[in-house]
Parts: sequence; C-alpha cells; structure tokens
Amino acid sequence: MTVSVRGGIPLDQTPPTDGTNQEGEQQEGEGESSETTQEINEGENEENEVLVDENGDPIFPVEELGKLDEMITRQKWVVPVLPKCELEVLIRASIKLCQAGLDTHSEPCQRFFREGLTMSFQKILNDDAVHSWKYEIQRCIYDSTKLLIELCVTKLTQDWFVLLDMLALALNPHCRFHIYNAGRAAVNCGRGGQGGETEIFAPPRTSKGWLIDFVNHFGMLGGFKLVQERICEGGSLSVSLLAALIRPFGQCAQVLCSGAVKKYFLPIIECVQKFLDDLTNEELKKETKNESKSDSLSSIIKALKSLAAKLPKGEDVGKDLETFRLKMIFRLLQVSSFNGKMNALNEINKVISSVSYYSQRHMDDEEWLTADKMAEWIHENDVLSIVLKDNLHQPQYVEKLEKIIRFVIKEKALTLKDLDNIWSAQAGKHDVIVKNIHDLLAKLAWDFSAEQLDHLFECFQ
Repeated sequence: MTVSVRGGIPLDQTPPTDGTNQEGEQQEGEGESSETTQEINEGENEENEVLVDENGDPIFPVEELGKLDEMITRQKWVVPVLPKCELEVLIRASIKLCQAGLDTHSEPCQRFFREGLTMSFQKILNDDAVHSWKYEIQRCIYDSTKLLIELCVTKLTQDWFVLLDMLALALNPHCRFHIYNAGRAAVNCGRGGQGGETEIFAPPRTSKGWLIDFVNHFGMLGGFKLVQERICEGGSLSVSLLAALIRPFGQCAQVLCSGAVKKYFLPIIECVQKFLDDLTNEELKKETKNESKSDSLSSIIKALKSLAAKLPKGEDVGKDLETFRLKMIFRLLQVSSFNGKMNALNEINKVISSVSYYSQRHMDDEEWLTADKMAEWIHENDVLSIVLKDNLHQPQYVEKLEKIIRFVIKEKALTLKDLDNIWSAQAGKHDVIVKNIHDLLAKLAWDFSAEQLDHLFECFQ
C-alpha cells in the first residue's frame, strides 16, 4: 500500500496506488487500524536488527533513498507519506543510526539529511498544495512529522543546523500545514510523570491541536530538557547556534504553558544573556564576521521575548531583554570591522521598524521600548557620531544610515550638532564619500525643518 503526496500528476494515469496530488485526489487505503500492531511488531524486531554490514559500514536503505530522490525532484513531485513507504523507512533508519552513533559514518544518511529529508518536509508542510489533500493524507503527514521530531531530538545535542531548521518548520504555527489544520483537536495532552503526575508542555485548546501534539511529543521525548542542557551546560556555543536552538520555540511560544516556559526557558534566558555578555570584543568581532548576512542577535531576542511573555512577570523580563539588546547593539557599533557596524545598523533599523510599527498600532502597555525612547537612546549614546566615523564610501552602509537619520528627524530628535557632524564627515574626504553624503542630505531635505535647512545652507556656503 502506497500513499503519496503528489505535486500535480493525476492518479488515474498510474497503477492503482493510494495517494494524493495537488488537486487532492486520493485512492482508498486501509485506514489506521493496523498502526498499533505495526508499532508493536517493529518494537520486537528492533533489538535484533543489524546496523552494520560485514565490512563494518552502516546499513542504510539506499534503494529507498534513490526512489525518494527521484520522486521529490520530478516536475510533478511525489512525497511518499504512508507507513512503510520510503520517507518513513528512511527516517526510522536514520534514527537507529543516530542512536548508535553511526549516522556520521554513512554518506547516504548524511545526504538524506541534507537533501531528501529537507525537501520532503518543505513540500508536505509548506507547499501551496497542502490545502487540497484529504484528511487521510494530512494524518499521514502528521505521523511523519512526529517521526521527524524524534529524529531531531535524537540529534539535538550535536548541533545539526539542517535538523534544527526542520524542527523550526515543524513547530511553526504559520506553516501551511498548521494553518490548514488549525481546527484539529489535540490527540496528546502531555506525559505521565513520577507518582502518576502528568507533565504538560502545551495545554489543549480549541485551535492548533496538531501543533500542540508536536510540542508535547517533543517534550515527551525529553527535547526541552536537552535544549536547556545544551545551552546552559553543553560547552561551546555561537550566536548562530543559539539562534537555531531557540527559534523553534519562540515561534510556538503562544501554545506553551507558563510552567514549561518557567522550568526550561527561564534558565535559558539567563544563560543566553550571560554568554553574549561574556563575549570579548575579539570574539564579538569574529561572530559578526561569521554573521555578516544574518540577523541572529535580533532573532534570539525576539524568540526570548515571545517566551518571556508566557511568564508571570514577563513584561519585566521583556524590558530586560530589550535593554540587553540595545547594549549588544552598542557593542557591535564599536567593533572595528565593516561587518560589525553593518550588523549594528541592521539591528538598529530592526528596532526602529518595530517601534514605528507599534506606535502606529497604538502600542500596548507591555511594550516598553517606544519610538521616543529609541530616539533618546540614539542621542544619549552618540550613535550618529560613531556611525559617521568610517565606511561612508560604502553605498549600502550609507543607505542604512539614512534610515536611522530619517527616524531621528521624524522623532524631532536631530540636533544642529548632529547636522554639523554629518557635514563634517565628508569634509576633505575622497570624492566618493563627498558624493554619498551630499546625496544623503538631498534625500533627507524634505524631512528637515526650516531651521535645519537654514543651518545646512550655511554649511554649504
């Protein structure tokens, strides 16, 4: 029996198989009644299974891998999602190799992680065709995703970014699979603890039931404990790794119960701040070099703020996180590298976009950082003077500077001294810098007050 998620090929053109396509067609299947029996039989065989061949090489189902690769790369792609089909066989084989520490010795297994696994779940969780598949197919995807989560937990302490990205997709309430299935009821509500107590990670609710199941499944497998241990006790960390570890839970923070957040993530919030605070200037410079095109710092703070909102005094923790974020941005500004300053400008502009959005939407009381406070921070820390010291020959750098100055003007916080500093930044400099500053001032001219324009004309003269 084969159930496949299909990418647009009508099933009546193929031999009778159970499947679905972008039009939502589906063959009759045997339902789910054999699922429990299947799991028991598989459990009985696991202990006796041989994981290496006579040469000591890990055994991996390469035939199934080849079939999967061929199916998912067709123009009219197919993802096999029923139990015992290629996707499940490959995930189960990967889990067993990971548990035995053999996965890194299997090139086909590594290739599956990089390609087949990633592409399959991107399609079945986030393709436009998700809404066209019937319930039986949705349930098969649900089961496959629970297996994916088990694989992610198995490798969680080994910093596999590909699997952390897949975990983030599985727990993303805004992926198409969760949007379409938002009305489903939760199946699992937690796990039995010591003394018959039940540990709840995400309480049942009237919506997002399957997302809640995934979160509880992750927790039942010990995933939250592993994340906490990896960040707080696991040794070497990096900004990009922290972002990858925290992002999945910032996304689904809304469905987590406050008890789970307090138990697992409150220590993480403290550890993350300490890690970032303890970075030397050299280490920070190295991090910014590696993160030249990412927004890891911003995503870390955003995720932690979402989690903190679930705590009893979450607004206080959120305020501390925003203050800490500004502190880290100021440190980045002072890193003597182009990447460091570009990262800092990116972060400042993200904050500006955020506070500007909230001010237009009548900011809630719990939003501590406001537009006027951000403008005040820029002024008190002499941010414009620092930014104007170098890199003005780079057009993308000046473009980001323009957004900051425009924000300061809008908040009526640009002083005549600031204008003098902007003008002085091009005095006696290379023609490229002179042109960039003159172009910058020309773009901002409509935003200047009459007094500021008069002051600029005096500078020109």
